[in-house]
Amino acid sequence: VVIVVGSGGREHALAVALARSPLIADVICCPGNGGTAVEGGKIRNAEGVNGKQDNATVIDLVKRVGAHMVVVGPEAPLVDGLVDELAIQCPGVRAFGPTKAGAELEASKAFTKDFLQEHGIPTAKYRNFTDAA
Repeated sequence: VVIVVGSGGREHALAVALARSPLIADVICCPGNGGTAVEGGKIRNAEGVNGKQDNATVIDLVKRVGAHMVVVGPEAPLVDGLVDELAIQCPGVRAFGPTKAGAELEASKAFTKDFLQEHGIPTAKYRNFTDAA
């Protein structure tokens, strides 16, 4: 069983691609969307998650369905440390996505630009602003 976290088109596409594998029996989308709800075959939306994709909901679902892998699509659960929490609470479950620290590179452009500059990685000129005025 593989869980795909998210409710967008990207997650739908990931679910379809994963379902093509003969190594995967079921793909559960958490929370999923209207398209994944009617996709059929190996793909279905998670039951009992009430549209949520927070860490506690996903971890509960992993334990409930005996998932072996979690693929995280959206940025928010990554930034909230879902991959980190899975490693602690579900150590045998593989997670596809960066840790909270790694996700910060995508979540904060200012952090990323500062990181690149600090480490001598070429990037375009930039400035950080804290006041919109």
